[in-house]
Amino acid sequence: MNADGVKGEGEEKSADDPDIFEEDGLESLADLMSFHIRIMNMWISRFLEKHFQGTPLAGGTGKVTALMMTQGQPGITASELAIFTGKDAPAMARLVDRLIADGLIERRPDPASKRRQLLFTTPKGDEMVVLIKDTIAKERSEVFWMLSDEEHDLAVKVLRKSAAAYAARRAGSSSDWVAPWARY
Repeated sequence: MNADGVKGEGEEKSADDPDIFEEDGLESLADLMSFHIRIMNMWISRFLEKHFQGTPLAGGTGKVTALMMTQGQPGITASELAIFTGKDAPAMARLVDRLIADGLIERRPDPASKRRQLLFTTPKGDEMVVLIKDTIAKERSEVFWMLSDEEHDLAVKVLRKSAAAYAARRAGSSSDWVAPWARY
């Protein structure tokens, strides 16, 4: 067992190390990745809600991603954001409208196309990005404390690969396409 109390590969489980999945009815969930992802999603959502309470970032999903992507890629479009937020066009339009109403982003016409609207963060949006980054810095210790550095790095690597493949599929691109945020 390492210093974090996590068993290494090949180590036997002791009687003092209960496994909640040995309970009746739960064993079928033990190897189901989607179950574990949903549990972690609930945990992460609660963590974010706690830190964003009282701000325009509280409630719902997609705001953090949309705001971070808009600041990181000024002039991004709502349809490009939708690829990364997993939202359909109507839901993405509502999210963008909400961020605009909250004063976090603004639309500007694309000089090259009369129909395209480009998105940019506002000064208030930039302030929220600072809050997001401060919150993200706490994520490892508050949400993923149980993972060793190696386990954390491996989990991030696997999730980035999965997210990049999902984004590529949503974008209608080839399997070789890699999302800009997943190239590292």
